[in-house]
Amino acid sequence: MKETYRILTLSILLFGTSYNLSAQDIIDILSKRLCKCSEKNEIKNVNEMKPCFEDLLITNWKEIKEYYKAETMDEINLEELGNKIGAKMIKECPYVLDNFSSGFMVDEEKVDKQPDLNCNDLKKGDFYYLIERPENGIMDTTFVTISNDMFLERMKNGKTYSLLNIKWKENCAFDLIFKESNDPMKKELSKKGDVYEYEILTNSSESVFLKTTWMDRSYQFELIKIK
Repeated sequence: MKETYRILTLSILLFGTSYNLSAQDIIDILSKRLCKCSEKNEIKNVNEMKPCFEDLLITNWKEIKEYYKAETMDEINLEELGNKIGAKMIKECPYVLDNFSSGFMVDEEKVDKQPDLNCNDLKKGDFYYLIERPENGIMDTTFVTISNDMFLERMKNGKTYSLLNIKWKENCAFDLIFKESNDPMKKELSKKGDVYEYEILTNSSESVFLKTTWMDRSYQFELIKIK
């Protein structure tokens, strides 16, 4: 049970009440109930979700079992289920966006755009950024390689990746166009052809600060150069 909880909290999974859920709507129903429960209980991180998670397994066990055509919990891919619900939550729950830490983005305008900014040296190179795991505060490293029109991310010590095309625009801005990923969460969050817009704010010898917009909210984060 402890391992099951750990897997699902990584993907921000929560509970529902007794409900006749079909294969078509189970993910949607559970993600909406997660949003409502998070707001009702003023939950700020996944560590506070354990009681709700336990309710999820107990109260919705019949529907989850039918959805996966399973007889026991061991037959259910809980990580996949958690990632599907977590991805839908991130996209559709304003409370989560407003109150949960993104792990690496800063949602305040702390960095001003550098005057006379030049980004030619950023069109090829190796970088990394840090993400804080929401369940334990440990920092994970995501490595980035930019080459020609390719933007490759490697996570979990190279075990998972995301591949995107990069399209440079004027004034040190660029788009990332999602192609594929084998990362459990990122492949649920994005589909082929999704476009993400970025603007470079500063370019120093050590790092680059970028600005992006997600669900009508602006964020800044640091991409560190590997020399």
